[in-house]
Amino acid sequence: MRIHQLSSAIANQIAAGEVIERPASVVKELLENSLDAGADAISIEIGYGGLNQIKISDNGHGIIAEDLPLAVAAHATSKITTLDDLYAINSMGFRGEALASIASVAKVTISSKTAHQEHAMMLQVQNGQHVLSPCARTIGTTIDVVDLFFNAPVRKRFLKNEKLEFQAIELVIKRFALSAPHINLIVKHNGKLVLSLPAAIHEQAKRDRMAKIFGSSFIKDAIYLDVERGAMRLYGWISGPNYQRSQNDRQWVYINQRMIKDKLINHALKQTYDGMLYPGRFPACLLYFTINTAEVDVNVHPTKHEVRFQQPRLVHDFFTSQLSAALQSDGQNNTEQTLQDDSSGVTSSFNSKLYDVAGEAINMAYSFESTNKTSDVGRPYRFLEESDERYESNFYQNKLELAEPLTSQASYVAPLRPLGSAQAKKNLYSDIDECSWVALNNQYSLVFIEQQPYIVDVLVLQQKWLLEQLQQASTPLESRPLLVPVRYSLSLKLKERIEELQHYIEQLGIRSEWSIKEDKLLIRSIPIYVPYLDLRLFLEAVADLQCIQISSLLELMSQMQRFDPKLLAIEERMALNQFLLKVQNQKSQFHGVFKALSADDCRMLLHV
Repeated sequence: MRIHQLSSAIANQIAAGEVIERPASVVKELLENSLDAGADAISIEIGYGGLNQIKISDNGHGIIAEDLPLAVAAHATSKITTLDDLYAINSMGFRGEALASIASVAKVTISSKTAHQEHAMMLQVQNGQHVLSPCARTIGTTIDVVDLFFNAPVRKRFLKNEKLEFQAIELVIKRFALSAPHINLIVKHNGKLVLSLPAAIHEQAKRDRMAKIFGSSFIKDAIYLDVERGAMRLYGWISGPNYQRSQNDRQWVYINQRMIKDKLINHALKQTYDGMLYPGRFPACLLYFTINTAEVDVNVHPTKHEVRFQQPRLVHDFFTSQLSAALQSDGQNNTEQTLQDDSSGVTSSFNSKLYDVAGEAINMAYSFESTNKTSDVGRPYRFLEESDERYESNFYQNKLELAEPLTSQASYVAPLRPLGSAQAKKNLYSDIDECSWVALNNQYSLVFIEQQPYIVDVLVLQQKWLLEQLQQASTPLESRPLLVPVRYSLSLKLKERIEELQHYIEQLGIRSEWSIKEDKLLIRSIPIYVPYLDLRLFLEAVADLQCIQISSLLELMSQMQRFDPKLLAIEERMALNQFLLKVQNQKSQFHGVFKALSADDCRMLLHV
């Protein structure tokens, strides 16, 4: 076949494949057009998840009648005129592809009126045919997209159901709402009002909008920063170490008002929180970054989600340094508060006894600090706040008391392996002679096994050890009742999810019931096998799981154990020693957990 020029219809459908992936893509492009048009009020009507209809009306400047046919033509735009404009883009849209792409795969009607027109005009587009006629409307533009992908059945088959497609649309709208807080937004789905966001001009109104979208739990623990360096400014909110998510879906970063997903910034966030979060957990942030438009290229991808910086290292270092400084400053403030509380006697502790088979008691003290937000060491049970109010209980103020002491089947560190006889204890303590530990930081330790040095990721090692113990236990896991139940406020969505998973949660040794009078979840017993389980993160992560299996829940539970290698008790060290001795030859299964250091490795470390 000889080379030939593609028709405009085929070319537009190819472009639509890059720009219009699903109904949410249409909403994104149309909202950006409304923002560029200077609108401060936008109404969005969605029919059947956007599969049947997407109608967006604004009060922007409008499109003059003569330009309406050009609005749906490929590579026609009012945003740029010269090549230099392409490298200093100040608008959201500029490629001139969106409306042409949409019109090639849907039936589109555009009605618009400018301040200088006597009456509005309407353009109907279907299968490349244009019909222009007068209509009635106020200043602004309405774009009605009907029957998306009607002429591309293969594309339509790849779409999700109505619920999932609307969820994607809702996410786009919420992201847009935080990029342009001055715009009043009304959203309807199948004729029902689902979201109303009044224009937020003042700072408190902006925070209210953020709380409505991000959730009050994020706001309560969020750290605000606002810094400038030269032509760069970074401001917004980041989560503290205690707020962790199972996904990175709450890392929203805007560059010059544009929502982007950038690997450079993602790496900066990951590096900033390295060592602060559980493996597989993510922080949340809402950050606004402004930079000279000539220093960033947004013409990298048709969807404009990706950008390229002229000085990437400078931007990366700016993010890491400022985010780290904000976290450190917040930590210092909370440490000062904790010291004051300690001096006033707020910190409380309690002792419980662990009994071995011979009935010999081992006393262990657990200390709980009531206000320290930067560290959860010694605070075994923390809860995710999903509602507008923080749950009320004696948990933070008073001691967490067990109704009865732990028995021989529930040792503090190795609950599945009681200490047993004096000879057994002597053998266990002899492991200390075979393994010497030096904590390097909160995650890594230098361990000597029979004089051979190893670098060990103690957090991961402890998780793997705990998972092995849990897998060997029988379900339901043994639990101990609490004298005073922990009260936990839930959002309606999380409440329904927890009720669905009640059977699985009970299999893990967590006994709970819903108090209708208090409208709270009451935790009445806790698993003895995981003494420092972070329940806040655990319940959140369980609710996020799509496929529920006991094996996946046990693995999740092992990851939620709060652990500090620098504060290893002797029993903990004994248990990990035995586990490390057992698996030291299973290097393929424990890749990334520990590594033997040779003389060459040490030499390389010194001469890097």
